[in-house]
Amino acid sequence: MKNLLRTAALVSLTALAACSTPGYRSLNPNCLEAHVQPKYQRDGHQDTTYMVARLAGHSSDDAARLAFFNQAADDLAMRYAAPQVSVWATFGAWGYRHRINAVLHSLHGGDRADVAQRRLDLASMIDARNRSEAQASWQTGFLIHALGDSYAHTDPVGNAYGETYGHLFDGHAPDLVANRPELYLAYVDALFDALEMPTASDREAFARFKTLIRNAPDGDVAAHQTAITEMRNYYSNTARLECDALASTLSMREVSRFLRDVEAGFGRSGES
Repeated sequence: MKNLLRTAALVSLTALAACSTPGYRSLNPNCLEAHVQPKYQRDGHQDTTYMVARLAGHSSDDAARLAFFNQAADDLAMRYAAPQVSVWATFGAWGYRHRINAVLHSLHGGDRADVAQRRLDLASMIDARNRSEAQASWQTGFLIHALGDSYAHTDPVGNAYGETYGHLFDGHAPDLVANRPELYLAYVDALFDALEMPTASDREAFARFKTLIRNAPDGDVAAHQTAITEMRNYYSNTARLECDALASTLSMREVSRFLRDVEAGFGRSGES
C-alpha cells in the first residue's frame, strides 16, 4: 500500500496539466454543476443505473447516488478507470492494478463459465447490500459498475477480456449498447432483480423499457441512447447532488480494500 500511495502521489503531480475535468461536472444530470455537453457512452452505466434503480423502487436520491458512484469508476479516471490505472500502476502497484481491472472493470480473462459465475456473484452482492443498507453506498455503486462490465467486457464468443490489454484492440465497440442489445437486456434484468424493492417497483414500466430497446434497430447507437434517455425521464422528480463532495468521500485505500474483499467473495454465491 505504501508503494501504491507513493506512486499515486507522483502521478497526481505529473498529471495535473493533462487531467481533464471529471465527467460528472458537465455530463451528469443529477449534479448541481451545469451539464452542458452532450453525453457520450454514459447510457450503459450512468443513465441505466439511475433508470433501473427508480423502476426497481428506489428514491430519486438513492438512484442518483448509485448512478454517480457507478460512473465514478470511469469519471475519476486517474484513480479508478482501467486505461489510466493500467498505465501508472504498472510502476509499483500491480496489486491495485489487478483489483481495478480484474474486479472493478471485470477484465478477468475467464471463459464463459467463469463469466456466468462472476455475474451471479456480483448480482448476489448487490442484492445483499440492497436489503441491508439504509442509504445507497459507493460500494453498491462500484458493484453495479462491475456487474455492467461483466456483460459488456466480453468478446463475441462470450469470454471476458483480460486485465493486461482489456478490449483495447476492439476499441469502444464492446461498451456500446446498440452493438449487443440482447446482452444489455440480460444485464438490466439482473440489475433490476438485484435492486428491486417489491412493494415499490414498477415492473410494467420496466417491461415497456425493454420493448423500447428491442424496437431500436441493432447497431443504431442514437436510437438506443434515445430509448434509455426516454425511460430515464419517466420520473419527473430528480435528485440534485453535490458531486464534488461525493467524489471526495472516495479514497483509493478504501476502494482497494473493498475490491480485495469482493474478489475474496467470488465463487460463493451458490453456497448455502
